[in-house]
Amino acid sequence: MSALLQQIRRTIQRHELCPPGSRLLVALSGGSDSVALVFLLRELAEHGGFCVAGLAHLNHTLRPSAGRDEAFCRELADRLNLRILVETADVKGYARGRNLSVEDAARKIRYDCMDRVADALGADRIAVGHTQDDQAETFLLKLMRGAGLTGLAGIYPRRGRVIRPLLDVSRAELRGYLTARGERWIEDETNEDIGNPRNRIRHSVLPELDRAAGGPTRPAIARAAGLVRDDGQWLDERANERYHALAVERPDGVELDGLATAAEPPAIRRRVLLRALRSVAGDREIGLDHVEAAMSVLAGTCGGVDIPGGRVELRRGKLVLIQQGAAPK
Repeated sequence: MSALLQQIRRTIQRHELCPPGSRLLVALSGGSDSVALVFLLRELAEHGGFCVAGLAHLNHTLRPSAGRDEAFCRELADRLNLRILVETADVKGYARGRNLSVEDAARKIRYDCMDRVADALGADRIAVGHTQDDQAETFLLKLMRGAGLTGLAGIYPRRGRVIRPLLDVSRAELRGYLTARGERWIEDETNEDIGNPRNRIRHSVLPELDRAAGGPTRPAIARAAGLVRDDGQWLDERANERYHALAVERPDGVELDGLATAAEPPAIRRRVLLRALRSVAGDREIGLDHVEAAMSVLAGTCGGVDIPGGRVELRRGKLVLIQQGAAPK
């Protein structure tokens, strides 16, 4: 077994990503990471006690080349004798209709699509191709935005039935693996657009950090994200316990005991508020600035604030989070 396969198997075992008998759906975009994921998981399935149940592809219609990507994925699935289910979505229209960014809309649609396809194929795991490079880029993006431990934890190896077996290997390793096999992949032309913050980090910031450090920095950054994730998960567990003690969920939103919530340590208080805000926001993105705004309302320094999907107000000692469109009580 190659060093690359051994590393991925260690990741799978360490995070218990594929219990014996697992049926995996692989999300296939046509890019190098997802194409390599298909081949690597097929190889590992021979010894790992799991199987690749099929592939899923989302044609997001965002680029003129989206049809080319779909055709490539269908051809690959046919060549490997794997079932593939393809969905097409109007991501821009979905984003406009729900007041979401295109990026948030694409993420929501993509994972909803994967859930439907997994159900259709009887898969209990959904494998996606995030790599060590993605982890390092996400960490730096979150750092620049002033994120706390939850954000700096970056990309999790497993969330629900979504698994990421490639988080400990680099994109360069995956491309070398495909090249050695004589396999091709599709290049997404938008990855070269440095107007996109992630692409600027990929093409400008990380190479500068590598030069400053005298060697690759992605492994160290990804390792830091993993350490932060362990600490953050422990705090998340404590905060979830406190949320259940402090919060009352109602059809129109969430109500928190104001004095008791304010008495929590800041790290717990922020997490309790973040969970409450997300329950009101639905598909909309909640950031640290929204949590800080809710903290100000809780402290009594402002009467109320609007948040994505709703509003936060302090009423008779209760912090009330009201869903958009709900009638005030």
